[in-house]
Amino acid sequence: MEVGRGVRRPRLVCAAQFEAALSRDATLVLLHPIGLDGNSFSLLGLHDAVAPDLLGHGGRPRQPGMTLDDLARDVAEGSSGPLDVVGVSLGAMVGLHLALDHPERVRSLVVACSGAFADPDTMLDRARAAESGMAGVLEETLRRWFTPGAFARADHPGVQRARDSLLQMDPLAFADGWRAIAGHDVRDRLGELKVPLTCVAGSKDLAAPPERLLAIAEAVEGSRFVVLDAPHIVQLEEPAAFRQAIEEHLQAILDR
Repeated sequence: MEVGRGVRRPRLVCAAQFEAALSRDATLVLLHPIGLDGNSFSLLGLHDAVAPDLLGHGGRPRQPGMTLDDLARDVAEGSSGPLDVVGVSLGAMVGLHLALDHPERVRSLVVACSGAFADPDTMLDRARAAESGMAGVLEETLRRWFTPGAFARADHPGVQRARDSLLQMDPLAFADGWRAIAGHDVRDRLGELKVPLTCVAGSKDLAAPPERLLAIAEAVEGSRFVVLDAPHIVQLEEPAAFRQAIEEHLQAILDR
């Protein structure tokens, strides 16, 4: 396992080299956290990437009783050819299920700010709370997602984007998402992963501390483990650092 720790600062990369990584026989797919949508990746500037809205998000109709397998199948059916999958939080869980259940479709995987399993009781509690309305869970969710400094800024673009997305979310669809997460546990299947894997942790992530990502990386031979100076919703608070992590993941594929 390749390990990178500490503060990661953005660096300039060769644009032609990165475009080659994006276009080499696979589509870059970005999978978003619960309560957000594909637009949450717009600050990364990855214009050639595909960022679909997951079921029940971004105006898509809810699917009561959906599972992470359903979400992974939906992503597989909504795309063609091999995929370089990048997932954050819920999106990372979907990415894991996609790589495990549809291995022929996944060329590589980035798992960010997530884990190999979830605590069912906590997730079901969040589902029940969501059913009472988004206003009641908004502030708690944002505090869990962002650093105190970002949360305190009324003009922070990432926090504002997340706030707007959550307030527009169907509370029942939000609850559906938490119930799907409650069933997430792939610890016994991590050894099946054979694709190039990068696990990206945030040193300030309250929802998925770095040790949760490290556990995945340690279970998958040849994986990479990177720690960013970032909170849970890394693409909205530290987009440059997260883009760099994606670039380095893609470059590692080219170097294989």
